Amino acid sequence: MPEPGPPAEHDDALGRVVAALDGLGHDLDGVAVADLLWLASQSVRSVQAADAADRHEPRTGEAEEHSEPPAAPDRPQLPVHPPAVEGDGEAEAAGTAREVVVPRASALPRARQIATALRPLARPWPTGRRTRLDVEATVADYARGGELVPAFAPAPERWFDLTAVVDRSPTMRAWDDTVTELLRVLARSGVFRTMRVTEIDTGGDGPPAPGARLLTRTPGSRSLVLVISDCVPGRAGEQHLWDQVHQWASTVPTLLVNPLPQEKWRRAGLDLPAVRVTAPSAPGARNSRLRFTRPAVLDALPHVERPPVPHDWLPVPVVGLSPRVIQRWARTVMRGDPTGCQAVLVPAPGVFPRPPVPPVDGVRAVESFVHRASDPALSLAVLCSSFARLSPALLHLVRQEVVPQATTADVAEVLTGGLMSVVDGSDGGAGPVLAFRPGVRERLSRRLGVRDEHRTRESVSRYIATHPVAGEGFRALVSDPGGEHDIAADSTPFASVAAGFGGVPTQPPPPPFPAVAHAGPERTHQPYFFLSYAHTPRYGAAGRDPDMWVERLFRDLCSHVMAMTDLPAGAPAGFMDREIRSGEGWSERLGEVLANCRVFVPLFSPRYFASEMCGKEWYAFAQRAIYHQAKSNRPAEAIVPALWVPIPPEQLPGPAERLQFNHRAFGDRYVTDGLYGLIKLRIFAEEYDTAVYELAKRIVSVADATRLSPGSPVDYRHAPSAFGKASSGPRSMHLMVAAPTRHDLPAGRAPEYYGRESLDWNPYYPNSARPLAQVAQDLVRSLDYQPTLSSFDQVTLPSPGQRPTRPEMLIIDRWALADDARCARLAEFDARAQPWTALVVPWNRDDPQSRLSEAELAERLERTMPYHMSPANHRSTRAAARGVPSMEAFGQILPSVVEVSAQGYLGSAEVFPPGAAPAVRPPQIHHQEGDVRGPVPYPSGPRTESTEPEGRSE
Repeated sequence: MPEPGPPAEHDDALGRVVAALDGLGHDLDGVAVADLLWLASQSVRSVQAADAADRHEPRTGEAEEHSEPPAAPDRPQLPVHPPAVEGDGEAEAAGTAREVVVPRASALPRARQIATALRPLARPWPTGRRTRLDVEATVADYARGGELVPAFAPAPERWFDLTAVVDRSPTMRAWDDTVTELLRVLARSGVFRTMRVTEIDTGGDGPPAPGARLLTRTPGSRSLVLVISDCVPGRAGEQHLWDQVHQWASTVPTLLVNPLPQEKWRRAGLDLPAVRVTAPSAPGARNSRLRFTRPAVLDALPHVERPPVPHDWLPVPVVGLSPRVIQRWARTVMRGDPTGCQAVLVPAPGVFPRPPVPPVDGVRAVESFVHRASDPALSLAVLCSSFARLSPALLHLVRQEVVPQATTADVAEVLTGGLMSVVDGSDGGAGPVLAFRPGVRERLSRRLGVRDEHRTRESVSRYIATHPVAGEGFRALVSDPGGEHDIAADSTPFASVAAGFGGVPTQPPPPPFPAVAHAGPERTHQPYFFLSYAHTPRYGAAGRDPDMWVERLFRDLCSHVMAMTDLPAGAPAGFMDREIRSGEGWSERLGEVLANCRVFVPLFSPRYFASEMCGKEWYAFAQRAIYHQAKSNRPAEAIVPALWVPIPPEQLPGPAERLQFNHRAFGDRYVTDGLYGLIKLRIFAEEYDTAVYELAKRIVSVADATRLSPGSPVDYRHAPSAFGKASSGPRSMHLMVAAPTRHDLPAGRAPEYYGRESLDWNPYYPNSARPLAQVAQDLVRSLDYQPTLSSFDQVTLPSPGQRPTRPEMLIIDRWALADDARCARLAEFDARAQPWTALVVPWNRDDPQSRLSEAELAERLERTMPYHMSPANHRSTRAAARGVPSMEAFGQILPSVVEVSAQGYLGSAEVFPPGAAPAVRPPQIHHQEGDVRGPVPYPSGPRTESTEPEGRSE
């Protein structure tokens, strides 16, 4: 029987398509017409199949179990558009859309091979900071003396501490996803002892970002600097980058990672003399010791000025994202490859001038790209020309699904071929967007067939449909009549999704790299509590372990917590330092747990508050609570103290004294004898069980109520103690804030960072919901100081030669210098040259206005306050004065600033012998948080405290 024809309403579908070909305005060849007719026929067949399924009825006599149910019609498919860019809202919109998150493809092909190529760097350093049991020495000592005493020896550790410097210039924004995956590979490779990441911006007119100057540049150290930059010329800060690289290469091993293919280096910014370097006799040597043959071209180059340094040109190895090249460099650094690796010679400052770069012409760039690009790169560019704009994530998605043979080098050819420019998304979360230059898209689209365009859209749509639960994604727009976003008139959809598509889950992705890379199993649950206690020394040669009673308390608490919660088997209910396994770094492990535990449980005792390590643990956890309150504007009281040994209230340091906690709720005997007395005496067994049970209940209730967000691990080697130092009286610190208010802002300055008073200034908005003055007050208080707070505008300036009464800190907003009167007061204050006053300059680089005006305002601050901005100041205070880019960086640098200010005060304060107190005491000035009324007199008069060096014995 002949097949039934199409329904009447679809009889002329193909005829309408053929009639519409004349109105397209394009010269269509036979292949293009065939493609269009094939697509139209497929559309008709799909409609016929759906209609036939709706009309299907089982034939008479057919068994019911063999009849197929009617097929459900497909859900409507909606087009998916790239994210909008700035300026789209001004043009006429083609419709409305809602924002979704679609799954992201891999931006770093061969990531596993790159991790394998780093294995030569895993060579162990024989004498590390940790110790291990030396079995041979222990046995030898036992055979010699007859007493079994464990002997310990330094344990091997990883060779290098890695510092990754990421170039955040405008041309590198298209590589954000690739850089993030590369950093994740470096962190998870396990070949580095520690890893930290800093950023450098060479797109501005000034020097690089302050974070780049915080790197350790000690000759002979086991640090490794890895600079990730495309080295694209023509930027104002390009010379600053090369000067910084030359400085790093002279002191530590330095590597330049360029995502561009090697054949593009010469036409980019790597047109420096190339050499092949080999390693010296010792592995891990700095670049100045690498061996190479000086090329003759250096003698013919024009030298502007020859500086008096021993190395005019330093070799810096350069690698792309090729596993083979990375492995060759790693083997060269560790003396495993005698043939060496490729490097460029970086000139010293002032040796070699950089020629200007001519502007890029889009039309000529297309002609050059077509003749020089590889086949995968050309295919990728042509396929992407169907979109008016696209994000880097969409570019990688098209590469992965449609052009799988393309590598990172091919993507680099597309990005650096002069075809596209990087523009900003319509909001801060959209990220960079790639837009074709004028005339480029029209010329590339001539090579794009209809079949290829359809295949690209179908492939991307299939990938989105088969990855509905991807962990990470990028933003896009789905057509929706009730949406909040507008679709640009020239926007072209890149995929189709079902009408009910809501995007992948928008939970925050895991961090791209840990602050400290370490080996060990992944933990899926946060410990409910961290038990902090002071180790008791043994008494006598054959004495029992004195901390065994603390361990018993820990086990009892864990048992109660497991019973009160739904933690699965094997999940950590709590943590104490005896949980650290052999071979784990104690500092890294403690920092990781304190950054993720829910409740901090300190065991109060006189020995606890005399322990520096216990003070560091308290400080690390208190930092998390301060950051949590700053971001959420909700208090985070997650410290549950326990009395191990009763201690008088007057002996408690400031952080413990400020805790609002009722110990008597655990029993009267617990208050008088503490947990140690209850656990040691059997007669108090019932009281011990009651106290431990109530303590466990309090831990669970506080953990569930607070929900403290995870933080960044703290390095114990540089963390201060929350208990401060022993002194004859309470330590005070005066904080002053110099910032405009919302009523006297400079013209055009955004008002959301300011309030009614200077103390309401919040430079890290929207990441912080509290004024910075309040956050600084909490941070200083966590260092066992008593801070007072005032506005700089209301402080009476000191007279010349006046003695200080306390250390001070001036927190200044560079925008405050726009007011001439305030600028004059700051200059007068700086002229006093007070060593007990430290300067901190918060500077939010996510604030677009601050980023654009940074160079101008920084130069004005240099002129206004030359003393406090002088390079002769301490390194920590100098870095704080150059600009603190984030809230976390502010908290990390503040302890060093406080210490420098306190040392300057001790060296300048007036000293009195014992019993010779002054006749008149200076007036006590107390300010409530955020409450300053009337002029604040500058503290004057003699000082009664002794200037003996402060310290607390361990």
